[in-house]
Amino acid sequence: MVLMKKLYNISKANKHLKIATTAMICDENPEKNLQKMTNFIEEIKQNHPHVELIVFGETIHGWFFNFKKTAEYHHKIAETIPGKTTDIMSKLAAQYNVYISFGINEKEKEDFYNSQVLIDPLGNITAVHRKRAMRESFFTPGEKPVTVIQIKDIKTGIVICYDVQSKEVNKTLRKSKLELIIHSLADDKDPRWFGIGFLSRSYDAWLINANRFGEEGGHYWNGWLTITNPLGKICISGKEKEQYLYYEIGIVEQNSIIKAIRRMYVRLGRIFHVIRNLDLALSIVFDRFKIKKKKKQNTKS
Repeated sequence: MVLMKKLYNISKANKHLKIATTAMICDENPEKNLQKMTNFIEEIKQNHPHVELIVFGETIHGWFFNFKKTAEYHHKIAETIPGKTTDIMSKLAAQYNVYISFGINEKEKEDFYNSQVLIDPLGNITAVHRKRAMRESFFTPGEKPVTVIQIKDIKTGIVICYDVQSKEVNKTLRKSKLELIIHSLADDKDPRWFGIGFLSRSYDAWLINANRFGEEGGHYWNGWLTITNPLGKICISGKEKEQYLYYEIGIVEQNSIIKAIRRMYVRLGRIFHVIRNLDLALSIVFDRFKIKKKKKQNTKS
């Protein structure tokens, strides 16, 4: 603990951001989800008046899976940006003087995107990040690996769920020298916090995860969510219920020597984390191999 404090002493932070991240139960009806998002924002502001950023998960305005009609369903609920949902979120952002980020099914002409929106405290849409590493053929892949923006004076990147398994996205996240990463999720579980333990030690940045919770048409999401610091420590976490987490992050400016030592410490921590959870690491590698093999077979056929 003493070493960690020396390597990243939050009390010496010169930039701060008060964040709330959510795990929300979603309804099949987007209208009900929009109302629930509104309720979340109002509750968070009531309990934490100084919150500056509220984050919702991937495609949070609808179900993620919907049996065999998934493509039809996602196309049906898709909206333009700007559109109804962004208009309402913009008004709430301006009313409560807060950044709001949320996932949505976006429609642009004939294309459909899995997108994450960021709205600033003036109600302006400042970023629309489109998921790139698509597993669902009914979505069009986005063009950017990562969308980089400023939240206050903090350099922030936006990435969506499965994209972090892409080599290009990973490389961009590391090269961008971000201070904060918004990671929007539709992820059902993370046993022993293995995935987040690895990711949080990968980018030298604060990492926010926002997710969904509950059963959607036979698929269960356990609602895991976390906020982790640049040392890879889980500062706050939760799962198995609909909730939000509130935390104030701090960005610490450090000289090059301390930075180098800190990065070495974090990389070693990542190696030990994998060794301690080798069974999970091997299962992930095996699953990726099966996915690649299936893709090749589909291409040949």
